Amino acid sequence: MRFRLIAVLLALSCIWGCVANNADLGIRVRDDPNGPVRYEGPLAGPYDDMETLVDAACERMLNQPVSSRGGQPLGYCAVFFSAPNDEGRDKWFIGHVAPLGVGGGDAGRSCVLPIDLVAPRSTEVLALGGGYDTSRGRRNWHPTLFLNGRTGETWERDVLVFSTSTPTECGVYSFTGFSRVVTEVRNGKFVPVGTVYNSQGSIEALGEAM
Repeated sequence: MRFRLIAVLLALSCIWGCVANNADLGIRVRDDPNGPVRYEGPLAGPYDDMETLVDAACERMLNQPVSSRGGQPLGYCAVFFSAPNDEGRDKWFIGHVAPLGVGGGDAGRSCVLPIDLVAPRSTEVLALGGGYDTSRGRRNWHPTLFLNGRTGETWERDVLVFSTSTPTECGVYSFTGFSRVVTEVRNGKFVPVGTVYNSQGSIEALGEAM
């Protein structure tokens, strides 16, 4: 199990080195034969819980330098996972981050993610659709799909989606592949806001949640 985890984490260091646009999002992994695997980089982790993970990620993402050509990033997708520490307690890590791209109208978003973190060159497109919520006095973007762009079927893996379309706000959504539940971070906590109800990745909001 430890060998498998080391292999995954070593692969992650290559992913970040190849994909991330800024050193602030980089992850380096060092396997010390005389001690535990060490995680180096401001965003890698470990984190005690998911709320701490997304807080740290949002802070880094909002402080990314603005490109003179691309302007403020729209957001990011992130692959995350948990692994036990030496005491058997689960810790949380970010393994891959990909920028959101525009497509499918003004609100359409997508990102490219690895199918398997051990083999990062094999990728799939996560289509997120998108819409804007103005009910709370701001024009907040939210996903309307979790769809595999190649197969046309519902996305199957856990993923975090960060919206940074404004310089001061970071919206966070999560999708759990097993349950197909969509959550949003509100007041520092993950709150269920929808479920994917069909095989085409469409999100059905829970009441007035989205």
